[in-house]
Amino acid sequence: MPVNRRLAATAITMLLAVSGCAPAPSESPAASGDGPEQASITVGVLPIVDVAPIYLAIDRGLFAAEGLDVSIELVQGGAAAIPALVSGDLDFSYGNWVSFLLANQRGIELRAVAAGVSATPGFTEFLALPTSGLEGKPVNMAGATVALNTLNNIGELALRSLLEANGLGVDDVQLLEVAFPDMGATLERGDVDVIWASEPVPTIVKGDLDAVVVADSFSGDMAGFPVAGYQATAKFVADNPRTVAAFRRGLAAAIDLADSDPGALLAVIPGYTNLPADVAGRLALPRYESAITADTLERVLERLRRFEMIEEGLDVDGLVAPASEPA
Repeated sequence: MPVNRRLAATAITMLLAVSGCAPAPSESPAASGDGPEQASITVGVLPIVDVAPIYLAIDRGLFAAEGLDVSIELVQGGAAAIPALVSGDLDFSYGNWVSFLLANQRGIELRAVAAGVSATPGFTEFLALPTSGLEGKPVNMAGATVALNTLNNIGELALRSLLEANGLGVDDVQLLEVAFPDMGATLERGDVDVIWASEPVPTIVKGDLDAVVVADSFSGDMAGFPVAGYQATAKFVADNPRTVAAFRRGLAAAIDLADSDPGALLAVIPGYTNLPADVAGRLALPRYESAITADTLERVLERLRRFEMIEEGLDVDGLVAPASEPA
């Protein structure tokens, strides 16, 4: 899909803090004059609640304080953003860890820059119309057409796990790619029986169509599953370590702000989702995280291997961008 080159950026210092390498505020690149190699960056995001900290960091000047001028570009999914990362149309992108690992397995060298979110109850759900007979009955999904925002992504992994838990397999359903903003209309027309949706789509579709929950996406041994985060090419990370560090710091500051003042995070969501403030207040938010480790990616990789969605041989060690910029 076309990329218009203007996108929002993010930063994460909690990663640095976890490693014990976080600089004091007075030592940040912006304060020291040793600023980012690339001040203007473009970040690909989806119109979902996962990326609210990016908008908060922009709104509160947290990226600007790190010497970054951040622009935002909407993408359909993590897999769709990867060609734009490789071409340089995007500098960073938010994407699910499944697409990230599959890309690396195919030889596209990406690096995990910052964690985004882990799953919470209600954050992503499988939904159907109230007349479907599927409410709370995923075992009845045999023969159903299921909409995912992209194939071979975190949604498909969640679907395969759900089907397995109910004695079914992915061959028992039909899959259709549908962008998140089009999920509600696609379900209403009857083009699909079930949609996999991430907030704010579930709240919207429940309100507009009285949609019912077939199942939560991440429950049982998928509870708290690492869903997605921020990525860049290995070349960009190697060429721009100070830019990556600044991005991390800005995002970490936004997450810290949201932890101390949840209202600040909720206040930015209506602006990029076009939701009324009262609806935004009812959303099921994920767990926002900044630290990303190889162990996080290993959990995703193990699940991919379980469903033979990835070939053997991929080693997650080295796929996480260094936790600090070189001295």
